[in-house]
Amino acid sequence: MESFIESLCRSYKVFAPVKKGVEYSFERISTARDLHLEYTTTILPPKKFFTPPRETIFTFQGDETSRIEDLIPEEKQILLGIHACDIASFNFLDRVFLGFRSDPRYLRRRNNFLIFALTCKEVSETCFCQSMGTGPEVSSGYDVLMTDIGGRYLMEASSNEGNALMQSLGLQQATLEDLEAKRGCLENLKGQFKRSVDRTGLVELAYNSQEHPVWKKYGSICLACGQCAMVCPTCFCFDVKDRMDISLKSGERYREWDVCLLLEFAEVALGGNFRKSRDARLRQFICHNLSYGVMQYNLMKCVGCGRCIKACPVHIDITEIARELREVMS
Repeated sequence: MESFIESLCRSYKVFAPVKKGVEYSFERISTARDLHLEYTTTILPPKKFFTPPRETIFTFQGDETSRIEDLIPEEKQILLGIHACDIASFNFLDRVFLGFRSDPRYLRRRNNFLIFALTCKEVSETCFCQSMGTGPEVSSGYDVLMTDIGGRYLMEASSNEGNALMQSLGLQQATLEDLEAKRGCLENLKGQFKRSVDRTGLVELAYNSQEHPVWKKYGSICLACGQCAMVCPTCFCFDVKDRMDISLKSGERYREWDVCLLLEFAEVALGGNFRKSRDARLRQFICHNLSYGVMQYNLMKCVGCGRCIKACPVHIDITEIARELREVMS
């Protein structure tokens, strides 16, 4: 692994999961000693590399205005160790940012990266990707897929660039036994899930639940802190702001993540607010993930990573809400 990472770092900037106290985060690495591929999930999702928490749209100095090329250079980079749920989140974000009207900043960052997916080694307490159809198997959306098959890794290329990179490393050819070992790993993972969501008719069920008592029940304990949306790998809302020099001769326009759980999110002129109550804001977040996302982009927004469950300080569980919606509506 040491020589493998060193060979990648000679040609690419490599970002991978590293230990942060008791949690994990995607950070730049230069040695295999920094790497922790046994992780279950990270604090923030890897979407931060394509749509950063705060990014400059343009700067100006007098009559000179920056271009995208100035702010986001073309770089050869690798995201290494991405699990199935986060790979699925990239598919959703691509529809948002590269669909009807392409976002040039997102596109440039997306094109800068090769994606090294990683088959999970274990299922965490909060994972439910299997019931969302987004894991544990990674079927597409990567350049190279890595699977630990017991002291060694099976490497499968899915793109021309990924295949060329694997060929250049001179790795040993995989065997049928290696592929069978991978299948065994996946079958073992499928039996470990403790959470699930019944997706049968879920889109319509959530959409028609606007007056359901579940929203007041959980809205009464929700802190509206926004942590669930901040760690969600498919939440894409942002606010746009201007920062001006006092002379008005230079400044910056930037955008930063915004979340629907915050009181100010749906506030309009003269203080009007379409979602003033916490239960209305919680309903928006949950229903966007389970219903509205499909209506907008024909793809389920929730990928079952469980980050929102793990991050919630009052233990609100999206899988439990989905179950309660079905119980009362059935």
